[in-house]
Amino acid sequence: MAEERHASWLELFFDLVVVAGIGMLAHLLAQDESGGGLALYVVAFTAFWVVWACFTTYGNLAADETHTLPMLAGMAVLGVMTAAVPEIRDEHARAFAIAYVVGRLLAARPWRQATVVVDLPLVQAAFGVVPWIVSIWVDGTGRYVLWAVGLAMDLLLLLSTTREKLLADSQSRLDRMLAKVARADRRRRVDRSAGPDRGGRAGEGRGRREELPTRVLAMDADAPHLGERLGLFVLIVLGEGLVQVIDGASEATWDRQLAVTGAGAFVLVFALWGVAVHRGYAGVAVLSPGAVRPRLAWAAHLCATLTLATVAAVLGGLVAEPTEPVSDHDRLLVASAYALYGLLSAGVHLAVGVGAGAGVRRASIGRAVRIGVPVLVASALVLLVPDATAEAVVWLLAGGVVAVVVLTAPPRSSRRAPATA
Repeated sequence: MAEERHASWLELFFDLVVVAGIGMLAHLLAQDESGGGLALYVVAFTAFWVVWACFTTYGNLAADETHTLPMLAGMAVLGVMTAAVPEIRDEHARAFAIAYVVGRLLAARPWRQATVVVDLPLVQAAFGVVPWIVSIWVDGTGRYVLWAVGLAMDLLLLLSTTREKLLADSQSRLDRMLAKVARADRRRRVDRSAGPDRGGRAGEGRGRREELPTRVLAMDADAPHLGERLGLFVLIVLGEGLVQVIDGASEATWDRQLAVTGAGAFVLVFALWGVAVHRGYAGVAVLSPGAVRPRLAWAAHLCATLTLATVAAVLGGLVAEPTEPVSDHDRLLVASAYALYGLLSAGVHLAVGVGAGAGVRRASIGRAVRIGVPVLVASALVLLVPDATAEAVVWLLAGGVVAVVVLTAPPRSSRRAPATA
């Protein structure tokens, strides 16, 4: 049995910049409470995630052959994007776009000719970068619209292209290139009698044609290693939530209300860790590793981390003022992100049961209900109590996730049973 891979020191070093990035994006969300501010936050988070995912895919597929320089270059790109976030609405927007373009181009370079990254095809797709390049010369709202269009093109490719279609299209393009080279070689052979120089060039053309691969090579993800890398990103997001809680507590009056609210925030983060990391996969609550294909795991991971990061960003402000009524904006934001996370997790479990046997389908529906109902009830209570204090909101959110932990806990007998491969 092959030894299971774990994240390398280089990959862990690479993730350090993600810590700074998630924290800076949380501040971006707090700076602008308008709908445009939220949209920009979603676009910036997605762009940051895409660059991280591209370089993470490189480390996953290259394994021991991963070179240090590309990963360090990826860190530098993410560092520039992170540093540009505070002024992303003004003078640093162009720097953010340029860094994103450079990161995408660098992430596409390590792949050999005729290799196809089937689980994250946007790594090798350049058309989603074109709107970002155009945005470098565009000012105002149009710049951010172009960013969103480019990201939408990439995500559409991720969700709409199947493995079989991707390989077939890639093979078709390779066959057309080989046919073009063969036609050029035949023309050279016709001209070979013209002189020794042309004959030499014809020999060189045949040599180049013989070196070209004739079949595309599918690059499949190392699923266990990918699961670990996705989980580490979720840990960083939840860790940022703890940082926000601690930072908020440092600015508040230390009294009983702060202690109660802080305890609720810690319970919320720990419970999210339990369902999303300890017993989850790709950030989805209580999902078994390998339950979904890597490509769908990537899409679920983006949505899960985006919603969790939004909850974490609001959490610090709630702890800082535990006795104050929560503003309508913050209640709507945190309840919506929290509910979307529950709906995403429930939806993934329902999708897992589609087409499966009756037993698996019933189990998937049961898990979806036990995840979705407590989370949606907690979200509804947060929204229905207009004058709820931060203390009450935090404990309502914590209670919903704790209910998920309890309702989805495995039976005692299965916890005692030895693990099987």
